[in-house]
Amino acid sequence: MGSNDCRTLNELFLKALERHRKPDVFLVKSGGQYRSISAEDVLRQVVALAHALERRGLGRGDRLALLAENRLEWTLTDYATLGLVAIDVPIYPALLEPDIEFILRDSGSKGVVASSETQLRKILSVRSRLPELKFVLVMDRGAAVGTGVEDWHDVVNSELERSPDAVDAFRRKALAIGPEEAATLLYTSGTTGQYKGVLLTHANIVSNVKACQDLFPLGSDDVAVSFLPLSHILERMLDYTYFWLGASIAYGENLEALPQNMLEVRPTVMGVVPRVLEKIHEQVMDAVRQALPVNRRLFRWALSVGRQYFPHGLAKRIPPLTLRWKHALADVLIGSRIRARMGGRLRFMISGAAPLSRELAEFFHAMGLPVYEGYGLTETSPVIAVNCPGAIKLGTVGRVIPGVEVKLGGEESEDQDSGTGREILVRGPNVTPGYFQQEDANREAFVGGWFCTGDLGTLDAEGYLSITGRKKSLFKTSGGKYVSPDKLENLFQGHPYVAQILVVGNARRFVSALIVPNFAGLEAHARREGIEFESREDLVVNPTIQAFMARQVEEATQWLAPHEKIRQFTLLATAFTIGSGELTPTQKIRRRVVEAHYSDVIERMYEPGAGASQQS
Repeated sequence: MGSNDCRTLNELFLKALERHRKPDVFLVKSGGQYRSISAEDVLRQVVALAHALERRGLGRGDRLALLAENRLEWTLTDYATLGLVAIDVPIYPALLEPDIEFILRDSGSKGVVASSETQLRKILSVRSRLPELKFVLVMDRGAAVGTGVEDWHDVVNSELERSPDAVDAFRRKALAIGPEEAATLLYTSGTTGQYKGVLLTHANIVSNVKACQDLFPLGSDDVAVSFLPLSHILERMLDYTYFWLGASIAYGENLEALPQNMLEVRPTVMGVVPRVLEKIHEQVMDAVRQALPVNRRLFRWALSVGRQYFPHGLAKRIPPLTLRWKHALADVLIGSRIRARMGGRLRFMISGAAPLSRELAEFFHAMGLPVYEGYGLTETSPVIAVNCPGAIKLGTVGRVIPGVEVKLGGEESEDQDSGTGREILVRGPNVTPGYFQQEDANREAFVGGWFCTGDLGTLDAEGYLSITGRKKSLFKTSGGKYVSPDKLENLFQGHPYVAQILVVGNARRFVSALIVPNFAGLEAHARREGIEFESREDLVVNPTIQAFMARQVEEATQWLAPHEKIRQFTLLATAFTIGSGELTPTQKIRRRVVEAHYSDVIERMYEPGAGASQQS
């Protein structure tokens, strides 16, 4: 086997370490600044931890849960677990005790590694009801005191002293496995609230890394920021790819600290979700609104020039000379300043996990910050299709990656007549062997060797895939017209005055929506217009504000067919949250939960004589 080939994540880990010839394989925030972690230190700690876990009874096929934010210890624990041919079970740190207890029990996890005192308290509150849970480690120094659990660092350091030359034994065990061995068990609730464990093998994930590695120009000179949850397969697969290709990985502290972290590490690449791009866009536009009139005009001019310029690059055309001059000036005055706020070296971003609006993508391309949108699922490790340098079409999720097959099902179903596309079916080495202990779900998900994604889409003549909605969220009005709520909701992505929106209307006379305003933008608008308010509750009931939001809705939906138009809406003073059960850990709205919570509000929108907008 060549040094550039790998079949398992263990081979990926060990071969990549051999190729790393720089001191900063990882960058970790410590004492207020980032410090470098070398390949040698990584290997020593992974081997020590693997032996320590083995002494605590973790063996082939056993499950080890990880309840932690992104940090070096997460990655080291992952590689140590994989080296033992065990299976790790990532858990979102935002989850509450009942969800954590369910995942630990359903997975039969033998041990759990928690990050902090906060996460440890969740484990301790449910531990007595989990007889299969044999040991607990905690990463933060001091968090283990008085709890009866072990300190992660003490365990590793003790093993380093006890078995300083254990690398060869680790290597033999790690390389002896086959690619079809299970690597991880990921629990996804989707939008229904019912957790299902998705098994992914070494071959599943490695095939995805190998299929994507040649699509993006990455190497030893690159630095990536890892801040999307490693408990989600997107960031995890990206980190494996960065590691395999020799890029340094810097761990972001959290979303709030991301702007500062980017200035500190000056990344060249990063994975993002649309909500992160929306926040960056909102910050830029807030700064523009507060600028002097002459500077606002300059920004609008520069953005217009950028929008005219970047399509030439995508199409590999040379722009006209006059446009090149304008762009050079616009970039110096505006574009370079925005990029400087993100570290100044960012070459591109990879977006996934949720649909990216074309308008938002165009903004970043115009500012010299290319965003490449992709599509995938936990069950597909995750990438199915992705835009990439030299092969990009905005408004799509790109072409299907090498080795993966996609076809559109439902040729004889009602989906075809709805105008919202047909179900996307997938086959390939990246597809899960099945859900953990869920035979009924497996029979439903796999048909004739194809995995049914539940997503609706279209393929154009050039092979670019577009996502048009979710099969299960598609509804029919009482007039017999199909509506894709995802299509409508995506129109408001990055909207300056809409933060969250849920479209309803199944078996109803018309379409309505629950809207959580972007209160930063809406409050700023109210102050500019001299509208008085003391609270968000005051703001959403104000008739002038409701009329203003009605105009925003009408403008965003102006090109829709009449049966798709949002006829009524309710402004909500409280956002949908994970804690309330209304959002999944990946920030997707759980429709059934929200509709149940706001059933009375929804009913009022369909009462005779209901106004154009209401509040809650």
